[in-house]
Amino acid sequence: MTQDLPGPASFDAAVLLAADAIGDVIEHWGFRKALGRVWTVLYLDGEPQGAAALGERLQMSAGAVSMALGELQRWGVARRVWRPGERREFYEAETDFWKMISRVVQDRESSLVRSVHERLEAALALLRALPQGAGTRARMERVRRLLALTRTAEAVLETFLHSQRADFSEFGSLLQLGRASGRKVGL
Repeated sequence: MTQDLPGPASFDAAVLLAADAIGDVIEHWGFRKALGRVWTVLYLDGEPQGAAALGERLQMSAGAVSMALGELQRWGVARRVWRPGERREFYEAETDFWKMISRVVQDRESSLVRSVHERLEAALALLRALPQGAGTRARMERVRRLLALTRTAEAVLETFLHSQRADFSEFGSLLQLGRASGRKVGL
């Protein structure tokens, strides 16, 4: 979807357009759009900003800005800074993309994959306790394939976090394996 460009060219119009674009990406990843908008303004300005100025610029309430800044700090993508002689607080964006991405991957995706892995192991244990007919064996094989997928995801995430690179080639072979074994169990 193409968005119409704002009226006259200005730094603020460009910053706000970029803030909305990054806000959309952040929202797509399951975060609130306001987080992306606030972070983008801080990042693009490159200088610490006060909460009131951010709210005015982004047309957000003081409460919404405060919540966004608090959440951005918890994720480690913004930090509070003090300026000598100033009473109010200022905020600046983390500019190290790797640091931001790895923190989110570690906190969200790795945790999710571990949880899925544990629940699939529990499902497999339940299936093992059932009478071992053809239907049970077929379901066990499918759960094992899902477990293989989670193990691959865990390995990719671990590699990504430690090397700052990700090798997705295992997913290709896993998908090929799934197609081949899917024919055997009636998929």
